[in-house]
Amino acid sequence: MSKARILIIDDEKVLRESVKKIVEKMLFSAEIAMDFPSAKKLVSQFEFDLFLVDLILPKMNGIQLMTRLKEEFNLQGGIIFFTGEPNLETCIEAIRLGASDYLEKPVDPSDLIKAIKQALIRKKHEIRILKESQKKEFIIDDSVLSESKMIDDKTLKILEDVKNNTHKILLKLKNKFGHEFNDEQRNLLNEIVQNNGKLKKIIGDLKPK
Repeated sequence: MSKARILIIDDEKVLRESVKKIVEKMLFSAEIAMDFPSAKKLVSQFEFDLFLVDLILPKMNGIQLMTRLKEEFNLQGGIIFFTGEPNLETCIEAIRLGASDYLEKPVDPSDLIKAIKQALIRKKHEIRILKESQKKEFIIDDSVLSESKMIDDKTLKILEDVKNNTHKILLKLKNKFGHEFNDEQRNLLNEIVQNNGKLKKIIGDLKPK
């Protein structure tokens, strides 16, 4: 795998530095930013292959920050988000923005390394597919369909993980506090269950037949 340039965006210095060390041990180039202004300055100077971004940032969240950077600089690099507060809404927003992964804090180094490799491979395939489609005047062949399926599988995996984690949390809540819930709390939990059911159906519809 050729050397890649990666931008780490997080307001926590300890996490920034620890992730930077992991990236550099992978023999990639790493830059760090703590907010939108510092990230914007670096993006104006360098072309990045991948962005590692915390969702919880001062003044604007990670999704808003990456949305603005994409609008201003037409970024082509992949995105991996970190979060200490995972939920379905932010996961779906991350996927819509083109994120290849969504890692919970504290981030396990082995999970991060795996996610970085997969994101860079995915982005390389996307760029190759785009170039091939331009050369062939957008004639789609079997290899393009194969690569597209790989990308879809990754998205489905993220959705599956969110669905399964939500189910586990609901079971823990029911087993530990079920007898203490009032009517309003039960109604809210039922809404979560229903939404998770809808997500399950969406995943089923998206899976290859």
